Amino acid sequence: MTADQQTPTGGLRENAAAMARSNVWTEEQLIADVEAAPPGPRVGAFFDFDGTVIDGYSLAAFARHHLRSLEVTPNALGQLLLSGLRGVTTEEDFERFTITGMRAWAGRSEDELVELGERLFVQGIAGSLYPEAWRLVTAHLNAGHTVVLASSATRFQVEPAARALGVQHVLVSPVEIVDGVCTGRPGGPLLWRKGKAAAVRAFAEEHGIDLLQSYAYSNGDEDVPFLRTVGRARALNPGRGLAAAARHYSWPVARFRRRGSASPVDVARTVAGLGGMIGGFATGVAVGALGGSRREAVDLGITLAGELGSALAGVRVDVQGAEHLATRPAVFLFNHQSQLDVLVLAKLLRGGFTGVAKKELARTPGFGLAFRLADVAFVDRGDPAQARRALEPAVERLREGISLVVAPEGTRSATPTLGPFKKGAFHVAMQAGVPIVPIVLRNTGELMWRGASVIHPGVVQVRVLPPVPTDGWTVEELDERVAEVHDQYLRTLANWGGRGERPVVSEEPTAGEPSPVPAPPLAWGSAPEMNPLETAMWRAEVADPRLRANVALLELLDPVPDWERLRNAHEWASRMVPRMRQRVVEPALGIGTPRWVTVPELDLDAHVRRVRLEEPGSMRQLLDVVGEFVSAPLDRDRPLWQAMLVEGLSDGRAGYVVKTHHSTTDGLGAVQLMSRLHSRTAEHDPARPEPPVPLPDDGVSRTGLLTEQLVGTARSAPMAVLRRGVGALASGARPWDLVSSALGSARSAGRTLTPPGPGSTLLTPRGGGWHLEVLEVPLADLKAGAKAAGGSLNDGYLAAVIGGFRRYHQRHGAPLGTLAVGIPISLRAQDAPEGGNRFTGARFPAPLDEADPAVRIRAIREFVMSVRGDASSSVLNDLLAPTLSWLPAPVIGAVSGQLTSANDVQVSNVPGVTHPVYIAGSRIDRMYPFGPLPGCAAMITLLSHEGQCCIGMNLDAAAVTDPAGLVADLQAGLDEVVALAQG
Repeated sequence: MTADQQTPTGGLRENAAAMARSNVWTEEQLIADVEAAPPGPRVGAFFDFDGTVIDGYSLAAFARHHLRSLEVTPNALGQLLLSGLRGVTTEEDFERFTITGMRAWAGRSEDELVELGERLFVQGIAGSLYPEAWRLVTAHLNAGHTVVLASSATRFQVEPAARALGVQHVLVSPVEIVDGVCTGRPGGPLLWRKGKAAAVRAFAEEHGIDLLQSYAYSNGDEDVPFLRTVGRARALNPGRGLAAAARHYSWPVARFRRRGSASPVDVARTVAGLGGMIGGFATGVAVGALGGSRREAVDLGITLAGELGSALAGVRVDVQGAEHLATRPAVFLFNHQSQLDVLVLAKLLRGGFTGVAKKELARTPGFGLAFRLADVAFVDRGDPAQARRALEPAVERLREGISLVVAPEGTRSATPTLGPFKKGAFHVAMQAGVPIVPIVLRNTGELMWRGASVIHPGVVQVRVLPPVPTDGWTVEELDERVAEVHDQYLRTLANWGGRGERPVVSEEPTAGEPSPVPAPPLAWGSAPEMNPLETAMWRAEVADPRLRANVALLELLDPVPDWERLRNAHEWASRMVPRMRQRVVEPALGIGTPRWVTVPELDLDAHVRRVRLEEPGSMRQLLDVVGEFVSAPLDRDRPLWQAMLVEGLSDGRAGYVVKTHHSTTDGLGAVQLMSRLHSRTAEHDPARPEPPVPLPDDGVSRTGLLTEQLVGTARSAPMAVLRRGVGALASGARPWDLVSSALGSARSAGRTLTPPGPGSTLLTPRGGGWHLEVLEVPLADLKAGAKAAGGSLNDGYLAAVIGGFRRYHQRHGAPLGTLAVGIPISLRAQDAPEGGNRFTGARFPAPLDEADPAVRIRAIREFVMSVRGDASSSVLNDLLAPTLSWLPAPVIGAVSGQLTSANDVQVSNVPGVTHPVYIAGSRIDRMYPFGPLPGCAAMITLLSHEGQCCIGMNLDAAAVTDPAGLVADLQAGLDEVVALAQG
């Protein structure tokens, strides 16, 4: 299962290892990485939108609007809820869900939907924007990268955010517009899973984007194909599935602070903080009034309000340039981000100032009275003339020594983007002849979101810039002066520095040489946990050693490969396939789902070995050595694979065998891996990808794993029951479909679980010892023979095996009754992840008294087609999966043993490679597969390789006492099928 390997360059390996060690990144690590990347538009930055740029889903804002305005029918709402509860796991599910949502827009004009999108963005969606994502987008824009919002949502949801962020390109799911009116249907392919990945590739080709150097960001489990389109994928706020994929592909992970979540403690702190502000102000005013000065009373109230309110709310202030706050009187400007700004300014300035506020605040209980006592100027933002008149008294206050605090943007921005400055405060400062002191607030909007009513504890970062004198200013140059101050804010926010917990050292790439991008590993075996079938195979052998599930592939190599080159190939393969560096951790008590965890170090000497045959070096000697090797149990505390090179064959070739545990992959998954790892040339490929060493999994304990799964099961059980009920309700509209499904499940259960009739008495003894044999037949000949009888290659192969056992029974004088043949049925969908196990089993009661191979082929064809056409054929997963992982090993062993030991023979057919392949410079002449013996008498597996059917036989020595005779009989069975095409 490996390919050619030479020691990679040290620099590339060190760089990859360094990136792998820092898998969990801070915000500044993300930004520093962007700043160190090649600049310019050939580097793309593709951002998913929902859950990545914003906290939550933009569709929710539209849904709330439609519900409030009664623009959605109860039927449409019910369909939307049913689709959501059933779950969105496939392209078909997503299309159904999206179309249901779009129906609410049917009949509305395009202009109306554009206006609605803009309004809902300002009113709600903007408040859920992640500030960290905004800064990350800004970093890419500053680097000149081509920034794209790529979303499965529609342009009405995404384009307003793109404009606010300064992003020019969006890739979205299209909405059909006819004559300016929405039809309520999609206007083309939806951007979900592979659809989004295809859209990114097409955009990159059209705009000359270098995808290897480009970035992609997402939070969704479904976006793995999208993230894999680029060389620099980043998982932001990932769900469990994407977090596992990020570990598999060594993608950096970053988590942003949730925007909408508020704990009971946060609510209590907020109430206490507000109470502290109001109480502190009232107390200060009351105490200060004893001195007879209203101004002193107000200043004391402001001081106590700032100190008590911030302390009780859990808000601390980190100020740089605090010495500039002593400049009095002055016009203090601040960028308005949040209602929390009032508390922060009170804590910073501690009295001696008045301010400007919107007129609506004058009527706010508590705060309105405090503002009036402090002589705050209330302005009507919709009436510029009134606003100017309201500011006129501020000039006199400044001349009296009372400073003014103003938000020059006029109102809070919908996003963290700094808005344009109004000139009113600058006019006031110029008329009063006082300096302007810029106060730059970086993150008050992150502790109290726009429109939120809860304060989150944390540190507010503030920079007070040096005073800006207004002496000599003229009205004619005021626009220029305003722009200069605005630019100071922009520069300060863009180059804040010290954002993270750890310093990050970045080096600029050499001109003309882009920074190296670690190659991703293969998308093979990325599931973090075993599925129910894999769990059964893993645990069954604990209860019954005869059920050990080792699988192996024997390759004949010509010439004998260089040992060091072959050994190094396994180290490379272990980086290409992270599963090769993972062991299994069982939850405590041996129940629950086993998990794959990456080991800190891979001991190659424990996994790769070499032996030499004694003379004469025959094929029989090779099979005996290989049989002993593959039948030995794997070390369950190490990664589940071993390889062995066998030298000394008389014809100058070598045997190379790899064994693994069946819980790692099925036959088709193994072929997928072979086709990706084996080389097409004998020479080393210098352009071969060099993935980093996978990150080790730290702190995974058996007890913790069981606790996590118990809690997860308890939480998910109600929703799982609800989804099943929803599915039943949906099917209730088609009662016959429900009945047909139930009948199909019953038939499937009968085929798989019902004990078969009497099998072969000749093959009844079972000892558990493994004996290996091999056979060959030209692929074209076997296909032709099967086709002559109206069957497929698999049908002809099964007929040949049954015919061989018929001859074997005849020679040994055994009755020609029924041979119980186990047949695996693949459940692997076209877009299913590579690796793992996705199959179920069927049992064919083969009559041994049928001498005509053509009749056998037709009978097999009819049986296999009926099984494949049964939508409920995966009875093991359908009936046992929900509880299988919670059964202890003895129970699983008993169930598995009953299912598999009832088979006399198990027969598999795996399509192989059709072109020449090499390993460590040696050509692979033959590939012989060997499956396990899960209690049956024989496991016979066919693998096609370069026009030859290579058949590997694993025989129970106690059941098949004449293995050489059986080989001859099976060869005769193959010959009689081949002969069908010649007669």
